[in-house]
Amino acid sequence: MEQPGKSEQRRGRAARLTDATAAAAARVTALEKVIAQYQVLLETSAAITASTDLLATLSLITRLVAERLDVAWCDLYDYEAAGDEFVVIACYQMPEAEIDPTGWLGTRYDSSNWSDLDACVRERRPSIWYRDDPELPAGELANMDEWGELSNMSLPLVYRGAVMGLIDVGESRRMRRWSEDDKRVLQAIADHAAIAIVNARAYTRLEEQAITDGLTGLFNRRCLNDRLRECVATARRYRQALSVLMLDVDDFKRFNDTFGHPQGDMVLVEIAGLVRRSVRMDIDVVTRYGGEELAVILPQTPATEGEPSPAEVVAERIRAIVAAHRFEGVPGRREEQVTVSIGVAGLGDGAGNPEELLAGADKALYLAKYQGKDRVCVFRV
Repeated sequence: MEQPGKSEQRRGRAARLTDATAAAAARVTALEKVIAQYQVLLETSAAITASTDLLATLSLITRLVAERLDVAWCDLYDYEAAGDEFVVIACYQMPEAEIDPTGWLGTRYDSSNWSDLDACVRERRPSIWYRDDPELPAGELANMDEWGELSNMSLPLVYRGAVMGLIDVGESRRMRRWSEDDKRVLQAIADHAAIAIVNARAYTRLEEQAITDGLTGLFNRRCLNDRLRECVATARRYRQALSVLMLDVDDFKRFNDTFGHPQGDMVLVEIAGLVRRSVRMDIDVVTRYGGEELAVILPQTPATEGEPSPAEVVAERIRAIVAAHRFEGVPGRREEQVTVSIGVAGLGDGAGNPEELLAGADKALYLAKYQGKDRVCVFRV
């Protein structure tokens, strides 16, 4: 019969072995979690460096966060400091979360009405809420119940001390207790997202500068050439009408000589605004062709069909609006009249390609100048 002392020693060794096995399993589980967290960081970093398409990048980030961190949803918000508002710019919900994200993009939230959002802005810190917290404010409780949230965590996206937005994750399937590791990983992702927003906006600004006239804010001649080629190809493919207006400010040199170049620049800026407001937004293309000349592309607009043609109607409207406007010659006094001459040309009316279309509009403009200025002429073969 085994002595009691030896039996106890064996049970002790077995218990220690069991404890060691459990501890080893816990360490393996913790290590696997760390590996998974680093994996999502690597994937989000790769997503950011692979594309300059901001919305596509942020959408991918929200999906990766939701899937890899196993949360019900992940949302990204842009922060507009002028209105103290957050705007949803990307979101992803796991299918089993049973949350309908339809129409969520673009939704605006006043920061002051949401204490969690406000904390991210004012205090630059994570905001964490649990549905079962007895000290949860009544307003937050109502908001969580409305969305079926059990827990959520929001962190600010900060770049050089300025809040760019925030990232928000939440859980509706079970109570998720957010660990320090969760916060560290999500903060690292937030830092990546902030850099992605800054880089994408910088890239967009560079693109805009490449095709935008610095004085008037209109598209420049490079953009005119590119867009006109596209419009001509589309018009030919679908057998649509296409017209171009060439506009020149009458006696602009004399205005500059009389009142100075700064006042002349103001005239160009104002005329650019008048023309822009006289055409169809997001359809017609208004560009600065060079000097005091503007060019306007009018898709699906005939130049010679009808008396007057649709393109002539647009041109005459622009001419009349400019002639009725009073410009500032002497600073502080709006009493100077400035007029424009406009040439009109249409695709197929003697013009078969972009170069011929522009040349036809230019010839019509020359005719308008020759006939006395402040008028519209149409190119006809």
